[in-house]
Amino acid sequence: LIPHYNNPQGLLRSLASIDADERCDVLVVDDGSVQAPVDEAAARQVFRAQGALHLLRLPRNQGIEHALNAGLAWVAAHAYELVGRLDCGDENLPGRFARQEAYLQAHPEVVLLGGAASFVAQDGTESFVWRPPLTHPAILRALRHNSAFVHPTVVMRPVAAAAVGNYPLDVRAAEDYALFYMLAERFPVANLPDVLIRYELDPGGISLSRRRRQLRARLTVQWRHAGRSPVAWLGMARTVALLMLRQCIAKLPGGPDNASGEPFVVQDGKVF
Repeated sequence: LIPHYNNPQGLLRSLASIDADERCDVLVVDDGSVQAPVDEAAARQVFRAQGALHLLRLPRNQGIEHALNAGLAWVAAHAYELVGRLDCGDENLPGRFARQEAYLQAHPEVVLLGGAASFVAQDGTESFVWRPPLTHPAILRALRHNSAFVHPTVVMRPVAAAAVGNYPLDVRAAEDYALFYMLAERFPVANLPDVLIRYELDPGGISLSRRRRQLRARLTVQWRHAGRSPVAWLGMARTVALLMLRQCIAKLPGGPDNASGEPFVVQDGKVF
């Protein structure tokens, strides 16, 4: 499942990265692109996997959470047992889906499986590797602070996603964090130690206003799941501190976006 919005070149890179040996169909959901719609002929030319390439065009742009839910509805209607994620511009590493499918076949109780990701600059050089917690208990602890999954690495069971309502629409920019938190509280989840994708860092696409929105949405998700857990309240305190820090930075003339002293990469509601 690949959502697309005005990024046909990124889509081609992502499709081309799927191995010819991978046994998978691909659904591209175009979220009302007008400026740069999907080049369907070029997409079909670079797609090499052992499966079909499908294109679902939405009539107007509504945001990634709507595009993903439209994709999940299509997946459910066609009775797929597993759905993997990839974003335009991100690239699979060899055998990614085969490894995840094998794990999920061996562990039928697991409904959500992610993995590690190599974060690369636009020139292709690796900036760092993000390695997630692997086990269900460790993931639950990590979720108290932030998402424990890199969204484009995950494969999940659509029936489980549907059981919790799919991607929520009221926490924009943290829809993946919210979905994964709901899944982890009801079902077993896991991460592989393997690096599964190359995630493209696009500094020009990460605005300060979007960072604020992501942090606010993350705080909303944390509040919903906090209960009486001291760890959860510490996680919320950290998010509030990050939000306040960025508000202060925004008022400084010529101040940098990130003066927190920590790596700051935002992706789908996650702050690394």
